[in-house]
Amino acid sequence: MTERGRTAAGRWASAGALAGALLLASAACGGGAGVAVDSMAAVRPEPLGLDLLSYRWKWVSTDRRQEVRPQEFAAAAVWADTIYLGGARGEFVALRASDGQPRWSKRLGAVHAAPTVARGLLYVGTADGILVCLDALSGEERWRYASQGPIGQAPVVAGNLVLFGNEADQVFALDALTGAYKWKYKGETPEEYTLRGHAGLAVADDLAFTGFANGTLVALRLDTGSVAWSTSLREDQDRFVDIDGTPVVLGGTVYATASSGGLYALDVSTGLVRWRTPFFDAAAPSTTGATGALSTDGERLFVAAADLGVYALDLDGNVLWRQGTRGGGEPAAPVVWGKLVIYSLARDGMYLADRRTGEIYEFFNPGEGTAVPTVTADGQLYVLSNRGVLYAFDLDDV
Repeated sequence: MTERGRTAAGRWASAGALAGALLLASAACGGGAGVAVDSMAAVRPEPLGLDLLSYRWKWVSTDRRQEVRPQEFAAAAVWADTIYLGGARGEFVALRASDGQPRWSKRLGAVHAAPTVARGLLYVGTADGILVCLDALSGEERWRYASQGPIGQAPVVAGNLVLFGNEADQVFALDALTGAYKWKYKGETPEEYTLRGHAGLAVADDLAFTGFANGTLVALRLDTGSVAWSTSLREDQDRFVDIDGTPVVLGGTVYATASSGGLYALDVSTGLVRWRTPFFDAAAPSTTGATGALSTDGERLFVAAADLGVYALDLDGNVLWRQGTRGGGEPAAPVVWGKLVIYSLARDGMYLADRRTGEIYEFFNPGEGTAVPTVTADGQLYVLSNRGVLYAFDLDDV
């Protein structure tokens, strides 16, 4: 179903006072009439701010209104005026970007990640561990390959290869056109409990970088899958040391987040650690929090740390600003668009902030929050709610 309009949707907001949210050394500060303000908490601004979003249409994948705290983990992808989107209920759809009308749909099973489009082919990973290749225009299936664990991150196309990882700590390389097996790498899975999810892959030159549940970051050679280097980021922790965020490569440095240690910068060629910035709650400074999602605008790094905040850092690891996220739910990967950084909280909704200062300009809560990154393309923004509703907006820059 689609619905068109030009009215504002949801709650809109601006944040004029960020001083408390920018403090790292204190878990709470005084605010008005002796009321304690939690500087780690998600900012819920007043309904004032810049008018950056204009509602265009919405598409309802399924009726989840009667479910208690539903969640959707499948982000969308945009290619050639088409939006591609899966979901927890198993239906995969291609929608016309201009008005949300369906182009085609296909039953693929539950999808918990964004698809990838390259050279007219669409690669979709499923929660059953199957990578499916479809014709992007028609939806016709070209091939499929079964792995042994849920695929929770978007596949990556590098030359003639398509690469993907899964929650069984496996990385596969297949022929992008035929699906023929090329190589597999298996990371060591800890015997103790691990966090939900897994890291995606970043490719630079002839190497692929990814992390595993045992806290190890690995560089794999694209042609053979052999290990170029492997570095442990678990520090002195013995549990919940997962690397679940997709690494970022800039020049000769690879940046990665680890649940036990925070944000790391490593040498691309050797894997040697150049610096580390931990993230912690001042009320419990011995813990670093579960840091996962990472993105960049080429000049800054944006890190989403569950219950701690969304951080902006320079390329030397210095914190430039922070917006609290406690109480808002697990954050998705921040998305950079123009002068904005856009982040979503699983319970709270979507925030649009200035990527240079962290000032929040607008806030949209679609109901039950959103657990996936937003998608921006051609001046439009798409966000999937946890109730399975995809919203499309026109998006203005600051």
